Amino acid sequence: MKDETKTAILTAVLMIGLIIIFKNVIYKPLNVVPLYLIPVFLYIGYITRRVGANLWIGMTLFITLAMAVLHAFF
Repeated sequence: MKDETKTAILTAVLMIGLIIIFKNVIYKPLNVVPLYLIPVFLYIGYITRRVGANLWIGMTLFITLAMAVLHAFF
């Protein structure tokens, strides 16, 4: 599978996953600079800089999960 395909799939899964978790599990609104758009912004960064798929996937997962946890608790 191409790196572009992997990153696009991960972006979609993270966006949908964040929406489902916040709306149905935590019952908190996503009123932060839309939290579910963070993977999209990182995807745009990947397209423009080409840092490599593995680094991008790790960075995106870490940042998205960290922002979700911080937003859920505070």
